[in-house]
Amino acid sequence: MKTINEIQLRFACQSLITIGMGLFILTLKPQAAMGAEKVKLIYGPFNGRISVKSLETYAQTGEMTREFKLYSKFLDRETLAQLRFWLNNRFESDRIEVYRFTNTSEGEQFLTELGTAIKTHPQQNGMYAIRSALIEAADKPSNSDGWTIIEAMYHFPTEDLQINTRDLFKLQKFWAASEDNKQTMLEAFNP
Repeated sequence: MKTINEIQLRFACQSLITIGMGLFILTLKPQAAMGAEKVKLIYGPFNGRISVKSLETYAQTGEMTREFKLYSKFLDRETLAQLRFWLNNRFESDRIEVYRFTNTSEGEQFLTELGTAIKTHPQQNGMYAIRSALIEAADKPSNSDGWTIIEAMYHFPTEDLQINTRDLFKLQKFWAASEDNKQTMLEAFNP
């Protein structure tokens, strides 16, 4: 006849085995992809964070959340209008087109340059994270009306997206000065 201690020990062992198997199965299940929730803005010694949701609200409605108002004080009206335009701009290229472009020499150069301003870590070029986010954002049904930069942010593979705004403005001026670069990007993202 089994004693109560033996029954309790057997029950405890079975429970531990069940819990262990359950945890093992959880490690095999693919985890949901992480997406950027915050954008870390870096401008010289200034660092600030703003949620992607606040940017999305501004893009869709023009309304500035309390969080967004804090940063908008540093931008003039024209820059705010450009920001809203680019956040709302829809890109028509699909996943395959974006993938193909990002694997060309022009696409890799574009991503490398952009990765100097948009990073996953202060000392790491964000090229691969940007590529991943763009491809995921472009993965849409054929009847969709395109994807936006906000959607790409939601697919960025880290919680925080770090943007060195000074470097981003330098890149924007460089690309604007080069008609070839501008045309290549437009053809790639809006065929």
